[in-house]
Amino acid sequence: MAQTRRTYEDAVGDLNSLQTNAASLEAVRKSQGLLNVKSLPEMRVFMERVGYKIPEFNKLNVIHVTGTKGKGSTCAISESILRNADNSHPIKTGLFTSPHLVEVRERIRINGKPLEKEAFTKYFYECWDKLDATKDSVPSDQPLRPTYFRYLTLLAFHVFTQEKVDVALMEVGVGGEYDSTNVIEEPVVCGISALGIDHENVLGTTIAEIAWHKSGIIKSGAPVFTVPQVPEAMEVIKARADEKKAVCSIVKPYSLYTNAPPKLGLAGRHQLENASLAISLCQSWLSKKRPDILENGAEGRIPEAFIAGLKKVTWPGRAQKLQVDKIRNATWFIDGAHTMESMQVCAEWFKEAALEEAEKDVERFLLFNGAKGRNGTKLLKILAELQPAMNFSHILFCPNLPYAQVSSNADSRNFTVEFDESLAPQKALAEFWKESTDSQCETHIFPSIADSVSWIEAYTKSNEKKVQILTSGSIHLVGGLLSVLKVTV
Repeated sequence: MAQTRRTYEDAVGDLNSLQTNAASLEAVRKSQGLLNVKSLPEMRVFMERVGYKIPEFNKLNVIHVTGTKGKGSTCAISESILRNADNSHPIKTGLFTSPHLVEVRERIRINGKPLEKEAFTKYFYECWDKLDATKDSVPSDQPLRPTYFRYLTLLAFHVFTQEKVDVALMEVGVGGEYDSTNVIEEPVVCGISALGIDHENVLGTTIAEIAWHKSGIIKSGAPVFTVPQVPEAMEVIKARADEKKAVCSIVKPYSLYTNAPPKLGLAGRHQLENASLAISLCQSWLSKKRPDILENGAEGRIPEAFIAGLKKVTWPGRAQKLQVDKIRNATWFIDGAHTMESMQVCAEWFKEAALEEAEKDVERFLLFNGAKGRNGTKLLKILAELQPAMNFSHILFCPNLPYAQVSSNADSRNFTVEFDESLAPQKALAEFWKESTDSQCETHIFPSIADSVSWIEAYTKSNEKKVQILTSGSIHLVGGLLSVLKVTV
């Protein structure tokens, strides 16, 4: 009997089966077992079961990037620079990032575009079937399949190898030392974006402990570039670079390039630091792999070949402003900030961007949810401090669910987060907002993102007012909003 044709939805469903459920994940976190010394040996075994030896991935000419905030943006800027650097002999790029906003295939991009559904399905089942075929040889104390993120990492390496990319830009998932992307042995260059406190349950509670994990991607012989860090973090990074005999350099500020730096395609002043890191990474990579692109005498200048990529770069869900036909009177300001540092940056960006285009009768709303495992009240406090200047009239809270009932879209399903039907987390956030501000703004609690959007739509129609809506607190909230608004990423 012929096998039923497998679809993209089948692939995403099978991928979702690899998610660790919320209760099990919490137990693993408490035991400090999510990332440990077993992680990379297990990952190497998975690679071998699919048919690869780790040294084969060196031919992907990897740029490896970690950090707490800005690592995804840095990868996106670097990819745009390299892809647009030479139109006559284009560089074929592969980009691996996380998380996704709307569809999981966004995480694996070829030449800046998400992997097509048909290709994702094909490559997904090539790995899936090889793991199936070798499961009888797996010792009883070893996992038969990778977990969700590790499988996607395995898939990304497989895709980039089969697609014969010239460069693979790999964003670390969590940390660095034990992250599944760290199986790469000989990256061309490594980058470290701004560090801060995040994922304390697996990386530690001090900036020095976190810096140790992040700088675990440093490899002997591969230059490493970092943005300026606090002294405690910089000391650890430099020590680990010395230990591995790698040259560590701090990137120069974007404004100090002697030619007028172009306006980035990404909004927000914080992106200038990420752009500086991307420029250094690309210069280092090109000096080894495509020196013909770098002009002579460019010391202190942004190479002309980089200008187009800096201008054209896009990175959805981060300091993004958009309007949709569904709610014509609304301007959405969306940012997936979910750490203290990134939320502060988000607040500064929104204040500047919203006031820049403000009209006399404009109203401002906030749509918020704090990600599980992080202190949502601390994030919300930063936005509450905006109230005197921004005068939000309505504050909306909802879980990171696109729809109240389980969505038929498999890409939106996340079993790692336990849904509280009582909406207690959102009610607690609403109470915190009231206690933190003296304003008379109204708070609302909805069971889903779609319900929040429906309320906003009805409000703008009945009042015929223009509104500016800041949506932040979780990248999953932002992704769910884009899905509900049917915005293509």
